[in-house]
Amino acid sequence: MSNEIPKLNIAVVDDHGLYRSGLTNLIESLSDNLKVVLTASNGKEFLDLLKTNTLPDLVILDVDMPILNGFETAKIMSKEYPSIPILIITMLSDEASLIRMLRNGVRGYLSKDIEPSELKSAILAISQKGFHYTDVITGRLINSIQNDEVEQENLQKLSNRELTFIEYCCSEKTYKQIAEEMLLSPKTIDGYRAALFEKLEVKTRVGLVLFAIKNGYVKV
Repeated sequence: MSNEIPKLNIAVVDDHGLYRSGLTNLIESLSDNLKVVLTASNGKEFLDLLKTNTLPDLVILDVDMPILNGFETAKIMSKEYPSIPILIITMLSDEASLIRMLRNGVRGYLSKDIEPSELKSAILAISQKGFHYTDVITGRLINSIQNDEVEQENLQKLSNRELTFIEYCCSEKTYKQIAEEMLLSPKTIDGYRAALFEKLEVKTRVGLVLFAIKNGYVKV
């Protein structure tokens, strides 16, 4: 990979004006070939600007913003402007945020406490390879994927009756009421509960609910 950055027009979207200005100056100091042509304080403002300006070659996007956050902005861009790569720079570093961004088509993910050299490397990688992910992020993805595989294996072991029981557990019904709804004895329901606690490696009804939410059985 060449160390020379090609000429790129860049957009910076972040709700903190001082940070946005500082990042703009930093980007343009990294190379004479980098120019920030658009800045916006939230996703809506940015998408509105795209309608009346030349499209940038790369978007540097924050996640936690008012009006239209980074998640929603990336999702819209993946549908309306799929050719524009997105580089996320954010303080959020949890697996759920990372996976959600990747599913929305972002090409890179950096923390706001990075060194300038890391930002330059990310811009270079995205311009030449189409993506940039750090070793830390790759490790988190592998861990998350492995956990998802375990959950899918557990999911395949569940019977239809057990899945129905989990759905009822997400309601406000008591275990006695669930037994009545499922036309089963309270003792049988206790058996379902104990078996599921063991299969899914959870200890409480709340654990069952979280499992149901993560696997799409209930919406929040």
